[in-house]
Amino acid sequence: MDMTKVWDYIDAHQEEYIALLEKFVNQPSISAQGIGLREMAELVRQTQESLGAKSQLVETCKYPIVSGYLDNGADRTILLYNHYDVQPPEPLEKWRTDPFKATIIDGKFFARGSADNKGSMLSRYCAIDAYQKVYGRLPVNIRFLTEGGEEIGSPGLMDFIRENPDKIVADGVIWEGGSKNINGGPLQVSLGVKGLCYVELRCHGAKNDMHSKYGAIVESPVWRLVWALSTMKNSNEEITIAGFNEAVTPPTPDDMEALKGMCFDEEGTLRNIGMDHFVKNLSGLELKEKFFYRPALNICGIQAGYTGEGSKTVLPNYAMAKLDFRICPGQTPEIVVDLLRKHLDAHGFSDIEIVTFSNTVPYRGRVDTPIAKAVIQNVERVYGMPPTVYTSIAGSSGMGHFCNATGMPAVCFGVYNDDSQTHSPNEYIFVDDYIKGIKLSACVLHDFAEV
Repeated sequence: MDMTKVWDYIDAHQEEYIALLEKFVNQPSISAQGIGLREMAELVRQTQESLGAKSQLVETCKYPIVSGYLDNGADRTILLYNHYDVQPPEPLEKWRTDPFKATIIDGKFFARGSADNKGSMLSRYCAIDAYQKVYGRLPVNIRFLTEGGEEIGSPGLMDFIRENPDKIVADGVIWEGGSKNINGGPLQVSLGVKGLCYVELRCHGAKNDMHSKYGAIVESPVWRLVWALSTMKNSNEEITIAGFNEAVTPPTPDDMEALKGMCFDEEGTLRNIGMDHFVKNLSGLELKEKFFYRPALNICGIQAGYTGEGSKTVLPNYAMAKLDFRICPGQTPEIVVDLLRKHLDAHGFSDIEIVTFSNTVPYRGRVDTPIAKAVIQNVERVYGMPPTVYTSIAGSSGMGHFCNATGMPAVCFGVYNDDSQTHSPNEYIFVDDYIKGIKLSACVLHDFAEV
């Protein structure tokens, strides 16, 4: 079938599709603050129904999931997973535009949610619209699974999956968004993710803060927390929690072969972050293996005592640190928390409390699945160069939970870029990338029926 006609339709209706994205991003939907979620869910439902789908809001323990089905009587079905919630826009003073009023400047579309995830979501919806307007009916069926709590750890998603197996049956999944190299490099196609285990360590001391003179004879929870943290990772960047690394399933030869073909712009990344080297001066294949296929332990924040202006001689009675573990196949958040508890106890820190927060599981995909092939074979057609394919990215999402639970393969591609400021002020996408994302989605929807 001639996709040129669909592409011509997309080009002729650019303004219509940009206006739809403006409508979506202008509606706040901040899950962390509970702002605008139901209004946004209803807008998503109405848009799915405008494409011919039967769509409904399914209540969860937090925000509703928008579940829809577009039945074309086809042999194969694609599930489109997206989320309609966004991160808080603060700090507002650092935005150059109103975060909830779409603004286009020099080809850049600024708004909270433009990159994560409303732009990528609508690139799928607009592709369906364009294909149907040109040819009447898609060659595949479409399931829509759109949640409102992805940015707060997807509460209710797994319950929905367990309670509604009929609403997720598909032959492949296109998973929310994805990125493109900002320096003219290729589109990134991702087939898997690292898992995430996010914990808070809490250490208590005296019943109240004390004069710092007592620091000579009263235990400091701050020092105890620092000492505990120092036992978990050494200066050689090795995680030293007993049993932690042994749980990791090593990458396969195919995984390593895929890694060799991954484009990772070391110089550009260092330039963007204002650094002149990576840890241990790693580069090349060794750097990519550590980034994509090895677990990591990061201290997200530490809080204790007085941190205001001037001095305050105080012995704090409480200290807290937030940690995130990026975990790999073979590991689970439950395994990590258990090993962490045993590690702290063995090193004399049984008094330090562990509180768990967001958890996701790892998943490493394959390039030979039909859904992966349908995407990979069309990227060069749209972007003029083949993609960089990641069997697993360094970040985390609910993809691991979903794919491990259902056995369905997933692929992630989208319309933002490495500099899109997702989760930060001045989030944006290029308008041209949005239009290209619609064209790629249309090709994937067509080819998945036959690949």
